[in-house]
Amino acid sequence: MPPWFETALAIGAAIAAVFFFGKYRETAAALHESERMKHKLSKDLDRYRDVPQLRALRDGLIGERTLPVDDEGYEHVLIRNSARKPVHIKLKKQAEPVADSGSVQFQAGGEARTLQELD
Repeated sequence: MPPWFETALAIGAAIAAVFFFGKYRETAAALHESERMKHKLSKDLDRYRDVPQLRALRDGLIGERTLPVDDEGYEHVLIRNSARKPVHIKLKKQAEPVADSGSVQFQAGGEARTLQELD
């Protein structure tokens, strides 16, 4: 083989390697971005999946929806935590409606405090 042909093959192989690794990096970056977006969207889906459950919990706690009651007067709720594992909550409640302009006071540590609404 003539020396100029070997040189041309080496240069061609180097150029092909540069294009190959450039395409590889681009594909790897796209895959990484895809995985990041999948994780983000999965978190969003979990949040939206919990909305009906949270509405049912809210309605049960304020008395618009009846919760199962045992013989001792405790109400029971089965709800999933952030890891999607079921959690049993046993409670006794006293729900009272509050006027729109009224504030609710409670005692903590011997001092009166104003109750803030959950966000």
